[in-house]
Amino acid sequence: MHRIWGQLLQADLKKHGALVGAIACASLITLCYEFVPGLPFFFDDLPIMIWLNHHSLVDIWMRAGESGHYRPLTFTIYKMGLILPLGIRQVALHTVPLLIHWVNTILIVQVVKLIGRGLKHALLAALLFSVHPFLFLALSWVTALPHPLVTMSTLLAVYAALRARESGAFYWWLVSLSAITLAPFAHESGYACGLITGGILSFRYSLRNRELRTFIVGSVLINLLTLLLRLRIPGVKQPGWLGGYSPVENTTYFLHGLIYPIAPVIGILVRQQGWHDFTLIDIAAFLLLSLLIQLARRNGRWLASGIWWWFWGAIPAATSFRFGYLFISPRLHTLSSVGAVMLWAGLIVELSELIPKARKRHIILGLLTAVILAQNISFLHRQRALFISLERVYQQVLHAASEANVPLGFVNVPAWLAYRERVYTLITEGVEFVPPYSDISKFVLANAGQQAVDGVMFTPALHDIDWVFGFRGPGLDWGEMRQFAADHRMIWQTIYEGGRFVLQPVGFIIPNTSPVADPLVRYESGPIIEAASAEQTKDGKWIVTLIWWTSGPVDGDIFVHVHDADGRLVTQADGPALGGMVPIWIWQSGDRLYDMRHIVVPTGQSPYTVHVGVYNSEGRLPAFINGTRVPDDAAPVVTIEP
Repeated sequence: MHRIWGQLLQADLKKHGALVGAIACASLITLCYEFVPGLPFFFDDLPIMIWLNHHSLVDIWMRAGESGHYRPLTFTIYKMGLILPLGIRQVALHTVPLLIHWVNTILIVQVVKLIGRGLKHALLAALLFSVHPFLFLALSWVTALPHPLVTMSTLLAVYAALRARESGAFYWWLVSLSAITLAPFAHESGYACGLITGGILSFRYSLRNRELRTFIVGSVLINLLTLLLRLRIPGVKQPGWLGGYSPVENTTYFLHGLIYPIAPVIGILVRQQGWHDFTLIDIAAFLLLSLLIQLARRNGRWLASGIWWWFWGAIPAATSFRFGYLFISPRLHTLSSVGAVMLWAGLIVELSELIPKARKRHIILGLLTAVILAQNISFLHRQRALFISLERVYQQVLHAASEANVPLGFVNVPAWLAYRERVYTLITEGVEFVPPYSDISKFVLANAGQQAVDGVMFTPALHDIDWVFGFRGPGLDWGEMRQFAADHRMIWQTIYEGGRFVLQPVGFIIPNTSPVADPLVRYESGPIIEAASAEQTKDGKWIVTLIWWTSGPVDGDIFVHVHDADGRLVTQADGPALGGMVPIWIWQSGDRLYDMRHIVVPTGQSPYTVHVGVYNSEGRLPAFINGTRVPDDAAPVVTIEP
């Protein structure tokens, strides 16, 4: 019975293998990247999207783009997305890389089969590629689209050329040449497309074939013509050769991409044992290649194809960037990762074939595949957690910007999130919100069409988070923070609470005002409270807004106590105004402060009374309501009724 069932499964897989692989890859991509369509434009999306808003399709193809990039095919896709309304365009453009990634997995199945490998090898390569760990930024960040796009162009070029050679149909040669032509217009690494395609063909077939030789020469000439065209486009940033400054480091970085399934083990040895990561990676790469050569004696073409693809996919970035840039750019592994997954899929299949019994062979194949997929999915879910942490901040910034109180000021918005303890030793695991050469106003402009916002960092109110590197904006001192609050109509402060970032309004200052005639509370030798209110938020908290007016600075501090109906202290929100950023001793004469305190009270009980007072080293300042001094100098200002 077991044998019959196995034969049925095998027959079904042979018949519907490509469909099964497409569904499996789509499921894995959805599992790891379902959050991506909900992301706004961020990081380098900001300057590029703003640039595209002011330039036409003709500009995109006839001149250099933002920062000198010439990627007209990719920019055309962006421009088409920008036709859509705000809100929809972000979803559409974030979905495009995921769809291209899925198409790439389907093409990998077909390419691996056409180079002479079986369905198991083809499906396994596609599964490994669908959750390749170093593609997380290439698929989560709109302006990293060139990487999956040039990978699709190369896969299509190889697939069409192999189909042309197998079928003899001339139109497949045209499809392949068209993909080779377009690849450099997607990304600079596209110049490797022709070399990769020609190499794969030469490993699969004999170069004595005239048609094949003509195609390879034609693809090389096409790449030369596109390169000459690029040189004539005004303002285009030409590729440099900065990789020559760090050839050993750059080479090791891409070897790291080649041996990625065992790189987590290297990470453990580096972190816990202090071993040298470069040495371990070089040794692992040597052992891997030695093993592959031993296993490929029966059919070395698949090995040559994988190595060729990985090498030429890595060369453009390896020669153009210093190691320091590569270190923070795992997306640059995207094109070369096709070759890497082809090699690892072949290695797993060949190792399982060494087992004589079919049942054990399937177990070994399944275990090796499961281990690699599990660690890749685990890594991608670490990245998902970082993205979601920032996504909450993104959405709260946009929500705040949608309100009428502008200009807005944001304090301590995280600019970069990353895990300090990395799984892959030569890959920085992080997400950048706003790049150093942009600002929060451009983030709001690109996503909401407004820009009357500023972001700053206020060190005294900065909370240390293990996986936060830096906050956005210049650092302010106490006096500068008061002025910042006076220059904006609402200040939003980021806090880290309950394992996530929360953006909350904390108030603002209107300077040079006169006091009201009938205030709610007067404090002897101190400020007055003109009014107070309490409002419940959607998350169940309460915002208690105190409107202060002062005739000058006061040596003291503020307490805000909440008592239940029996007079018991339930909670408190003591400290300086505006989220702890504007203490009473720097208030200026004529300042009217809208001081918003965030309070959580138990539900099901009521009412609660908010008492406010001012104190210094000598005790509490006398508090008066309607000329009468209040008990304990703690003035009841507002009632909360949950």
